[in-house]
Amino acid sequence: MTTNQLTMAIANKLTHYFPNIPIHPATDSTISNPDTKGITYRLLSAQLTRERSDRFVQSHTFEIRWLEIDNIPETLPDELFEALETINVEGTPYRATELRWETEGTTPRMLVYYTMRTTKVLESAATMQKLEQRPTALKATRE
Repeated sequence: MTTNQLTMAIANKLTHYFPNIPIHPATDSTISNPDTKGITYRLLSAQLTRERSDRFVQSHTFEIRWLEIDNIPETLPDELFEALETINVEGTPYRATELRWETEGTTPRMLVYYTMRTTKVLESAATMQKLEQRPTALKATRE
């Protein structure tokens, strides 16, 4: 699973769960424009940590913001919790490890953390097709 696939899955889940609310990727113009309404999402961080030679831990942190500071629905945190607790990426469900609603200045935001373990699939080595053996004599030297 790529970071882009996870980001698109979040956008799709928000669009499906909030069909009457505009969903935007967070950009400088959407955040700074006071006339923009709806929800923005963006990837804050992505990390890949090796646990063993073939096993990794992927961690992603996303920020979800409600853009209408003066018109925040009372149920918004609960609705976002429900919408983003589990997302599907290509048929595989991923559960958030943490969902946090907080206020930064006057703007509320939700931080969503997804952590998953992945295993690198190693290509199998080509097997030897034919081994030719010839008898050899061991020579011992005596002094």
